Amino acid sequence: MLKVSDRAAERMAHLLNAKSDNAVLRIIRRDDRLRMRFGHLLPGDQTFAHQGRVVLAIDQGVGKSISLRHLDLRETDTGPRLRLKTS
Repeated sequence: MLKVSDRAAERMAHLLNAKSDNAVLRIIRRDDRLRMRFGHLLPGDQTFAHQGRVVLAIDQGVGKSISLRHLDLRETDTGPRLRLKTS
């Protein structure tokens, strides 16, 4: 199962502050690459919450392909960035 650090969950909650209450971030596969996009919960999604709010949703197919990874936050010159890395 994907592991999400507290710092990454907090960052996702911050990114969702300006969105509607039912908005989440989704990890999707597009053009053979993983991407993070704003979206909504779908039936069967694996979810991750921060302080009671679902901040991340992943469908079953993507969930299986990233099950051994870790979503964390890294600092860059342009600010904090979410990073999916191998555990």
